[in-house]
Amino acid sequence: MQNEPSNKDILEAINAFSTYNKDILEAINIFSTEVDKRFNKIESTMVTKYYLNDKLDEKLADLRGDLVVLVRKEDVKMKKLIDILKKRDLLNDTEFNEIMSMEPFPQLAL
Repeated sequence: MQNEPSNKDILEAINAFSTYNKDILEAINIFSTEVDKRFNKIESTMVTKYYLNDKLDEKLADLRGDLVVLVRKEDVKMKKLIDILKKRDLLNDTEFNEIMSMEPFPQLAL
């Protein structure tokens, strides 16, 4: 029975083991706190797909508006050219009406 540990030895071993576990748990807690901070930073700075979709939709709408403005400007020039050709009798009424009724901005013949 000399080799058997005493109650004091057992309690010291349990105390050492619990101290070791406590240190590990504290390290895990510190690590998880740091990970939480990093995740919070990432979440606050990341761009979500919904944000991207909204921004993309907005940019596409702006682009579409810009393109419509440009096409309208060209349409005004084309109408002016057609009017000049009509005044010089290079286009008859049928040709004039046919051209003016074409897309993208058709005009009804009056």
